[in-house]
Amino acid sequence: MAAGAEPLLERMLQDVFNEPDLQRRAAAIAELFADDAVFADDGRTVRGREELAATVTGLLAQGPGLVFTPAGPFRGVGDLGMRPWRLGPPGGEPVLGGLDVVHVVDGRIARLWTVLDT
Repeated sequence: MAAGAEPLLERMLQDVFNEPDLQRRAAAIAELFADDAVFADDGRTVRGREELAATVTGLLAQGPGLVFTPAGPFRGVGDLGMRPWRLGPPGGEPVLGGLDVVHVVDGRIARLWTVLDT
């Protein structure tokens, strides 16, 4: 059975954006994202799993010790889903927040948009 947007968003946050181990992160990206997935935020658009993995590695290097946590309920319709998140030290005040929006195709994330809070 194909995965829906809600479990994919949850796993993406924990197994990709909060995963420090490169190999485990790459395995999660291969499982959760389509081969030709597109990730876009205010500063970049990357295509494919390898570019996504490199981008996440760079993002994690900017905030060592910080973790992403859900900051509100999942909302979605059909093959679209979204969830707000916060980034900060474990148990501490967030330093950044945003909203992830995914488009799911055949049980995998085909597109991921990240909108940062201003």
